[in-house]
Amino acid sequence: MSQSFLPHGYCYLWQPGLLWLHLISDSVITLSYYSIPIGLVWFVQKRRDVPFNWMFWLFAIFIAGCGTTHLMEIWTLWHPTYWLSGGIKVVTAVSSIGTAIALVPLLPKAVALPTPTQLERANRELRAANNELESFGYSVSHDLRAPLRAIDGFSHALLEDHSESLDAEARRLLTTVRANTQRMSRLIDDLLAFSRLGRKELAMAPVDLTSLAQTVVEDLQKGSGEHRARVSVAPLPPARGDRALLHLVLTNLIGNAFKFARRRAEPRIEVGAQTEDGETVYYVRDNGVGFDMRYADKLFGVFQRL
Repeated sequence: MSQSFLPHGYCYLWQPGLLWLHLISDSVITLSYYSIPIGLVWFVQKRRDVPFNWMFWLFAIFIAGCGTTHLMEIWTLWHPTYWLSGGIKVVTAVSSIGTAIALVPLLPKAVALPTPTQLERANRELRAANNELESFGYSVSHDLRAPLRAIDGFSHALLEDHSESLDAEARRLLTTVRANTQRMSRLIDDLLAFSRLGRKELAMAPVDLTSLAQTVVEDLQKGSGEHRARVSVAPLPPARGDRALLHLVLTNLIGNAFKFARRRAEPRIEVGAQTEDGETVYYVRDNGVGFDMRYADKLFGVFQRL
């Protein structure tokens, strides 16, 4: 069908200067148009968190189509395949209309996105609030520790100096008071440690989780005197993370397992790993009381108990 048409070069009377002018111009435009989609695709792959990233794909398709139309301008200088050239223009036209239609409702949303100045101001306010919260936390912890130390100290003095004049029930009550003041002190320490987690720089490094889990188990057994539980730590795949934070995670998970499985006649705790969807999943299992799965979304919430 193209045999009935003449190449575009005939329109330029095959003048070398005119041919080279269009050839070079369309070549540069084609290369430029093709480089822009490559950049957009690279950007979207690197920044998947960018809002409306699907719009970048539409722009990439539309701009690549524009580049192809200029490539066909070069081709038709010598080959009269104008139907193919027109078909490519139709595809480019459809993609351009789709891009334009999709762009219109996005413009108000894009305008509403915070500017770098607004983000910087919000970050400054957040840092100031965090500093105030940290100062408040230290102040409150200091104010709480003073009466706790007094209660614990006087209770200890009574047990040490007046134990013989106290009956068994009084000694039991004083021991309970001391245990609860010490527990409150540990809770204050835990709250302060928790408040610092968000500001702590991550020290990423390879971590031997098998050795770390075994150390945590031994420390918990020594601290609690709990040796009835049968604890199994399977060989765990190495991980990369912050060793101190991973130690804290394992201490909480395994500590909870000790706490809620100890009422069983034969408490069992298992630390292991398995592969799910190509990823390594570490777990801590126990035969404790468990919890209702309806509230699983609250499992890792602050101050939540299931």
